[in-house]
Amino acid sequence: MQSNNPILTRSETYADYSQPMTVQGAIQKSILLTVIAAIVGIAFYVYCFATTNVGMAMTGAIVGAVGSLILGLITTFKPNTARMLAIPYALFEGAFLGGISIYFQMKFPGVPLQALLATFVTSLVMFGLYKFKIIRATAKFKAVIMSASIAIFIVFLVQMVMRLAFGSSIPYLFESNLLGIGFAAFVAVIASFSLILDFDLIESAAAQRAPKSYEWLCGIALLATLVWMYYSFLRLIGLLSSND
Repeated sequence: MQSNNPILTRSETYADYSQPMTVQGAIQKSILLTVIAAIVGIAFYVYCFATTNVGMAMTGAIVGAVGSLILGLITTFKPNTARMLAIPYALFEGAFLGGISIYFQMKFPGVPLQALLATFVTSLVMFGLYKFKIIRATAKFKAVIMSASIAIFIVFLVQMVMRLAFGSSIPYLFESNLLGIGFAAFVAVIASFSLILDFDLIESAAAQRAPKSYEWLCGIALLATLVWMYYSFLRLIGLLSSND
């Protein structure tokens, strides 16, 4: 059982015949964490928008991103902590969502709503493709998505280092040109297909009778993927809007 999602990749499931996880339980945990993140994100967005405090919004986005990354890494290496850290993780993700949405709203009005709609529709499409076995999480499919995800992570890491250390950017790749838009579209596609791997992992983990606490880990993983999708659509639609 492997997923391109780093939270799930390093997690080893083991049989728990006394109280195993279920697909329904994992879905319920995922919905709960997503709702929590959405409520926090909307509340933070409304407050920053009403006060036009972009500085606070960006601070919240940075704190949320760093906090969720740290908690995500902890649950990756210590899956048994997922039950305790799941809700704090959702709170951090909510802060990131609200803050980054304000930034894009101020720069490209209307883009956050479009990105939210794109994330919702794409999630339904991916679920349908997986449910009706139109797309299967084969070994080759997993290898392609995982390799692409690692490459994307490296590119964004290099971009972040260049921004912080030199105040510069990777030429063309993060600009509103054909290459930049193409790269943003590629990232959005890979983020979307990540859901297929996560759906497959949840079913496989349940079939292998993973422990009940693994439901929270699955919830964290799915929320991370949804946030990645939303941010990817924000970037893509924002770049397209700047070309109008």
